[in-house]
Amino acid sequence: IDGLYDSDPHKNPNAKLVPVIEKVDAELMRTAGGAGSNRGTGGMITKLAAAKHAMAVGTDMIITNGIEPRSLYRILAGEQVGTLFRAPGKRK
Repeated sequence: IDGLYDSDPHKNPNAKLVPVIEKVDAELMRTAGGAGSNRGTGGMITKLAAAKHAMAVGTDMIITNGIEPRSLYRILAGEQVGTLFRAPGKRK
């Protein structure tokens, strides 16, 4: 998955990628859905739990597509890739 979407991109072709999240709250966790595929490691809810933890300790986190290794270079170059979970107090 390329990041967090406003709805399930597998079911909704009009789903839009959310570029930045400032807070992982109960409502966002509820919208994450189930466990994902049988090959995955917990689906979006697990990714959101990891993001919430990272943000709580002051660390930004990005969810992006792991199949595309160039994404890492693009992130390091400062491009908007995937969904950035911005820790409180971080510059915008």
